[in-house]
Amino acid sequence: MHIQIWHGNKQRVGHLGQAQDDFNVLGDVSEDVVALWYVVGRGLPVPLMIGRSPLGCGDTRRLARTGHFNADIPVMCLDLGENEIVITAQDIEGNEISERVMVCREDGQTALPVSIDWSQVSDPQAVGQYVDGHWGIEGEGLRTLHTGYDRVFLIGDTTWQDYEVTVPITIHHVDEETGPVSGGNGVGILMRFCGHVMGGPMKFPPGQPKWGYQPFGAIAWLRWMGRSQKPPQQQFYKGGHNGMIDHGVYPIEEGHTYWMKVRCETLPYNDAGAGVTRYCFKIWTKCEPEPDAWAWEAVQTCEHALRRGGVVLLAHHVDATFGNVQINQV
Repeated sequence: MHIQIWHGNKQRVGHLGQAQDDFNVLGDVSEDVVALWYVVGRGLPVPLMIGRSPLGCGDTRRLARTGHFNADIPVMCLDLGENEIVITAQDIEGNEISERVMVCREDGQTALPVSIDWSQVSDPQAVGQYVDGHWGIEGEGLRTLHTGYDRVFLIGDTTWQDYEVTVPITIHHVDEETGPVSGGNGVGILMRFCGHVMGGPMKFPPGQPKWGYQPFGAIAWLRWMGRSQKPPQQQFYKGGHNGMIDHGVYPIEEGHTYWMKVRCETLPYNDAGAGVTRYCFKIWTKCEPEPDAWAWEAVQTCEHALRRGGVVLLAHHVDATFGNVQINQV
């Protein structure tokens, strides 16, 4: 029986501002574990779901593999300063083991512009927040250490509104199969994200971890809607409901690096009081000059889509490395 804590037994939150309501402690346990829970300080135990699936894809959503766990810990349950979080596992015979994670809650903020040079970063948590998946700095950027459903690394805070993001992305491999609820593979940028939710306009059910993914602002990415062997679409994914607009294929080669630039720009509310935002996207190969024009622009009018929130580096069933990140205010 074992518990592995990804990203270290000393972590921090709040030093970059409020990115989302929860802090995520991620890891995996061995197959003989039948029960898992966490305790913050002297608080009560909170049961955790363990990824289990005959297909080997965890809970088919945020828990990407058998044995994975993701503790959604409300930040309001953490005191300023050091907090001890104890993760305990139990096997069928009642034997228990525990791992302790010290989480320092701080009171900071992140102002735009933001430049991230991964060669100068020893701990990615110094510049962002792990939300889903196991990540590590490899080569020239931040890489997914395993693929799965919506691997999420969050930069910024809930106050961010209008910005432009530029990042090179190396696509190492696109999974041949995705989970039963995953749809096609994808890689790119999610704008205006404030965390997973329960309830809301889409009436998402409760869970530990929660898996409600909307509302957000919008996603601009490459999306393999058919088989992974076919070229991906340049896709706009709406933030208030499951609407997608494809803007033409963009052939890629695994192992190659592509620049992506995305933008979100707030427009006035419409007469019905719904929020309006212009989203833009362009992509080009590492060896080419940046195109002058956007590959696509989309104006989203929606009463539910978020108008503020941070930037997500998003890899959905894609093994990818995100290079140095530049985020400028628009």
